[in-house]
Amino acid sequence: MIGGVVGYTYQAENLCPTCTIKAMRAHGIKVQRGKAHEEAIRRAAEKLGIDYDDQHSYDSDNFPKPVTEQQCETELTEVPNDKPGTRHAISDERCTGDKCGKWLILGEKSPSEAGLTRWVHDSHELPRALAKLVAAILREWGLSHPEFITEDNIKQAAAQHPHDWVSHRFVDYPKTYDTVLIRTPGYDTEECVHCGRPWEDHTLVCDVCKEPVPATDKHTHEIQVKGQLKFREVKENA
Repeated sequence: MIGGVVGYTYQAENLCPTCTIKAMRAHGIKVQRGKAHEEAIRRAAEKLGIDYDDQHSYDSDNFPKPVTEQQCETELTEVPNDKPGTRHAISDERCTGDKCGKWLILGEKSPSEAGLTRWVHDSHELPRALAKLVAAILREWGLSHPEFITEDNIKQAAAQHPHDWVSHRFVDYPKTYDTVLIRTPGYDTEECVHCGRPWEDHTLVCDVCKEPVPATDKHTHEIQVKGQLKFREVKENA
């Protein structure tokens, strides 16, 4: 079969090979041990008189039908659309077996939330607090494995939360390629490295009250400076 068999449709579920064989045995179908899954399942079909090569001759409720790479797809309905009519999808899908969740083509599970947070932080140089928020949004969108996450996805997710505007400047360019972080834009359209948006499109968090404030809004506080004296009002005796 084109692309190779990566899983099976059985009992209204798309399963990885391991979960497929487990489900078959749970339904009383004998599957030979010690064989590759395709060979073992084919032999089980022969013993039951099923024409495994003619998938139209039997029902997947009764015996597993192979799933190839080309048949795997997961639509991402929660990812924001930058353009009307845009469709987001992953060319893979998860095993729906009990507590499995393994990706059929990748052959592995997604990392934990903490693991995805570490990957976002290390791979895209986001502050840890923002990386945690971004990782949570990516998981909500269905992007739980680094293999499927693009830089645009990271920026889209970062734009959902207030954060400092940050950019890079080359130091002693072109002699060296070292960079330093800059928190003030050098020109009007300069983009933030975290979300790809200009400074005026940001929502910042006030250091004093911790409330989110649009970057272009005026927001002030009266604060007593350390060492500043407080003068009490003195009333004269009548």
